[in-house]
Amino acid sequence: MIDLTRYGYENTPAPSGMIPGRITELRREQFTVMTERGELTAVLKGAFYHEAQTREDFPCVGDFVLLYYNDSGVSRIAKLLPRRSKFSRADFSGHAAGYAKTILEQVVATNFDYVFILSSLNRDFKVSRIMRYITQARQSGSQPVVILTKADLSPDYETPVADVRQAVPDIPIHAVSAHTGQGLPQLEQYLQSGKTVVFLGVCGVGK
Repeated sequence: MIDLTRYGYENTPAPSGMIPGRITELRREQFTVMTERGELTAVLKGAFYHEAQTREDFPCVGDFVLLYYNDSGVSRIAKLLPRRSKFSRADFSGHAAGYAKTILEQVVATNFDYVFILSSLNRDFKVSRIMRYITQARQSGSQPVVILTKADLSPDYETPVADVRQAVPDIPIHAVSAHTGQGLPQLEQYLQSGKTVVFLGVCGVGK
């Protein structure tokens, strides 16, 4: 069951005939939504297309919504609830960055509490890349947490940990290894009921 109070929506009762849900996937114009009735498929109510002022007004993955449930077909999303955090990227409408006349905002994920910034402790380790991800995380409105993976492959992993800690002393940093289990218990403090985590990092870091 989707209990909205666990996610900070204490005064948001669902109007008669509607149920709350959270979007977990978007494919073209169809949404996968987790609800008290289970996982279901939904589309936007027609009013969305008339009332939305920008692309930001449309639901995306992570959004909490109110919808009209249809037990024999596709349900309809009627209302988008306020967002607590969001990740956005520039949409150049198919043009190259230098040729786009209008740059739109495309929201790609919302309503998360922590951003796990992953970087592996190998030759590809770069503090500058981690700093760029931290800037994105701070702009999203959530708490960044740096996760340095593959610690078992780096005999001197304390040095890069110290480098990151010196650059961002106010952000939690954890060196972990999925192979040995090192550092993984310390991540349990973030993986609590009602909390959502997103991951940032290049391919191959262990997301």
